[in-house]
Amino acid sequence: MSNKVIINGSHRADGDTSLLIQKIYPNQPTLNLIEYKIELYNYDEKYSSDDEFLDMINQILNYDTIVIATPVYWYSMSSLMKIFFDRLTDLIGSKKEIGRQLMGKKLQVITSSNGNNLGDSFFLPFIETAHYLHLEYVDGKHY
Repeated sequence: MSNKVIINGSHRADGDTSLLIQKIYPNQPTLNLIEYKIELYNYDEKYSSDDEFLDMINQILNYDTIVIATPVYWYSMSSLMKIFFDRLTDLIGSKKEIGRQLMGKKLQVITSSNGNNLGDSFFLPFIETAHYLHLEYVDGKHY
């Protein structure tokens, strides 16, 4: 068994991105962002007790490879995925001890859309975030 976790940024549980995940990574643990309450990033890094971002990160820490799966909306990642990525800021701010545990993990990205017009620049936020957090960016593939 591979030591991968999939983070699904789709707004639809049965959408194309979910079908892609099932096809490429059957039987892999998947965390569906739509099922978690992740509050918007704020500069104070203070969130309600309902916020589940750190719960999700603590699950992710159990894996060596993180696969980001997102539909392409308006030439970018989904809004759910963007919120998740914004919250990674907490891991270099008030939660550094948790953020450091991500160092050395691998990051892969898969995307889905109806068109085939995705440029290489789409993957730049993922590549740069991986470098910033000291993750190993493996690759990005569009389907």
